[in-house]
Amino acid sequence: MYLIDTNIFLEVELGEEHAAACERLLKKVKDAGLSAYVTDFTVDSVALVMENYGRSWRDLRRFFAGLLLYKGLRIHYLSLPDRVAAATIMKQHGLDFDDALAYQGMKSHGIKEIISYDEHFDKVSVIKRFTPQELL
Repeated sequence: MYLIDTNIFLEVELGEEHAAACERLLKKVKDAGLSAYVTDFTVDSVALVMENYGRSWRDLRRFFAGLLLYKGLRIHYLSLPDRVAAATIMKQHGLDFDDALAYQGMKSHGIKEIISYDEHFDKVSVIKRFTPQELL
């Protein structure tokens, strides 16, 4: 079980450098060939960045509706206690808030592996970070 970080979705949605590898990985999750979690904060963050890049409401709707089709994806809905814990994680591990929330989501489900291009997760010794290319 993995947690998928925000940047994996953004690579695809914004047509970034690693979009093709991320798209192949997400297809595996969509087809239930790979099981993963994502936080609700990640979903909202992707939408906010898409909007900041000029994507329309149709693009946002397509993104949200597309997530409903992912057979191997579960969403962790972060609570207020999760957010309190994330603030402590920020101090303990030197992570920013969104990375600390991702880590808290991982802790909630006993997940130790994240799919991300964000090297900040490498600071946390109990997290093993993978790029999509490493899992294809």
